[in-house]
Amino acid sequence: MVINSVAMRRVYLGVWLALGVLLLALAVRSVDPSALIGSLTSTNPWWVAIGLLTVAGTILAKALRWRLLFYPSHEDLRMSTLVSGLLIGQTINLLLPARLGELARAYLVGEAEKRPTLLALGTIVVEKTLDGLALLVLLGVLFAIMPVPPWLRLAGGAAALLTALLLAGVLLLTSGRQRVVDACESLCQILPLLERLGLKRRVGSLADGLRSLQASGVWARLLLWTAGIWLLAGLTNYCVLLALGIEVPLVLASLLVLAVVHLGLVVPTSPARIGVFHYLCLLALLFLGVDRSQALAYGLVLHSIVVLPIIGAGLVCVWRENLSLYRLASEVDRE
Repeated sequence: MVINSVAMRRVYLGVWLALGVLLLALAVRSVDPSALIGSLTSTNPWWVAIGLLTVAGTILAKALRWRLLFYPSHEDLRMSTLVSGLLIGQTINLLLPARLGELARAYLVGEAEKRPTLLALGTIVVEKTLDGLALLVLLGVLFAIMPVPPWLRLAGGAAALLTALLLAGVLLLTSGRQRVVDACESLCQILPLLERLGLKRRVGSLADGLRSLQASGVWARLLLWTAGIWLLAGLTNYCVLLALGIEVPLVLASLLVLAVVHLGLVVPTSPARIGVFHYLCLLALLFLGVDRSQALAYGLVLHSIVVLPIIGAGLVCVWRENLSLYRLASEVDRE
């Protein structure tokens, strides 16, 4: 069964890699190589360095927000464990298909900090809901201040639907936890298989991961952390625009790239986002009238400071913990 799972994962990986290469080819098409090289060689390294600092700040802010999501038992959580779990999870999402990274980091932190894996997973569900709400706010601002292409409105509608479903689930488990657990118990009595699978226990543990939302003042702190995370991500985009000297409304371009890239990477994509990431950046900047060579150079530089360092740091954490990505993915599958 594990062999079949690994084989299927590799086939899936190959399909997405082929898609990424195809999109990269489409991005490179009609680009003047000399203009592209000129844009890359004239990149200001100081702004790139500042961009790298904002990426590091984003990771740290995400870890601090995740720590708060374990409230009220968050004080004894080690930041090193949270940062390591976050980096490993993001690396798995970047290199392996099916977005197993969220499950993997819940499993890793649960094992290291002696917390139920499903409780940790519940905190990640809240995290994704907060990020979904932030994305919708960002899209609302963009829709209000500029005409946007139909494909962006369509993608925004899909994101709104997904966020609404997540929010509904979070609110249901937060305000009606006991009713949901009782309903699961009734189902287990009707279907003994569900009882053997531990449905009631699993749903209860998942709901426990949402307890932070019931505490006074925590919601506001979570929203502030989320705003800070998205502002740092936008600042990274801003720094790369300055590094390449791209003459566009910088704040608008930074926010548009942020929205388009997040929307495009919701579903599993090619390993390391090769091709897909670059094509999404190209789409966003071409819409603002940026030269194709500069737009592609932007995608290459942004990818090199946002994606590659995370993969590098994540692999270091994997090596330090003596883990294997495929073995970890198999462990998560069994969970």
